[in-house]
Amino acid sequence: MNSFMLHQLPVDSVTLSYPRKDSSHYLVLNLQVFPVGQDRFNRTGISSIGFELSNQTFKPPPQFGPFFFIGDPYLNFAGEVTGSKKSSNTGVIIGAAAGGCVLLLLLLGAGLYAHRQKKRAEKATEQNNPFAHWESNKSIGGIPQLKGARNFSFEELRKYTNNFSEINDIGSGGYGNVYRGVLPTGELVAIKRAQQGSMQGGLEFKTEIELLSRVHHKNVVSLLGFCFDRGEQMLIYEFVPNGSLMDSLSGKTGIRLDWVRRLKVALGAARGLAYLHELANPPS
Repeated sequence: MNSFMLHQLPVDSVTLSYPRKDSSHYLVLNLQVFPVGQDRFNRTGISSIGFELSNQTFKPPPQFGPFFFIGDPYLNFAGEVTGSKKSSNTGVIIGAAAGGCVLLLLLLGAGLYAHRQKKRAEKATEQNNPFAHWESNKSIGGIPQLKGARNFSFEELRKYTNNFSEINDIGSGGYGNVYRGVLPTGELVAIKRAQQGSMQGGLEFKTEIELLSRVHHKNVVSLLGFCFDRGEQMLIYEFVPNGSLMDSLSGKTGIRLDWVRRLKVALGAARGLAYLHELANPPS
């Protein structure tokens, strides 16, 4: 005790027990050291006491001769072994649980990120092609199917117009050129092909088609279909022969209209306008 006190070690008391002789006839004693005011030594106290004993700074009485210090695993008052396998296993379990939680959070974050990227991709696809999710109707010939308006591919319309030849170019306007086309059924159609500068956004073009497909009146040209393919926007209408109304009224087509026929034309146009303003859904 004097030696421990001299070196200011946190030792309250010591006990010597179980005296015996080993195979070399050395006297063996168990030395137990107890801390001051607590139930266990801290790491610094254990290191200091072990250093003093193992380096023989503690000098026994001469009659005992030299001594050897063999340290056993450190036990606290509860008999628990410090740094034991149980503690090690507990640490491994805690570490594994923490690692599993981190891995789970990383996987969850990756899943959320992938889901968000998928939604963004779907939204971008819908912006670029708003017709992608319209239901198909194979019996009529493609998607979408709105009040009789059919979806045509670019290749189909190029075939029907003989590659948009000048012979089939029947007019032009602010929207673009108008071409005459012949369907496989022999039906004539008028194809309005938008110019690059007059093209609308995909959603706006879709909205226009939805509106035009609802227009059905004998005095209004009907929309038969559309094309939204290869960066093209085209509207397909029923074909009206003998040129435009202006050509007929001015006599350019060679058809002479008397006042009775002109009056019928005016009444028909008025009925068409009345339908568009009052009866069409929604009104134009």
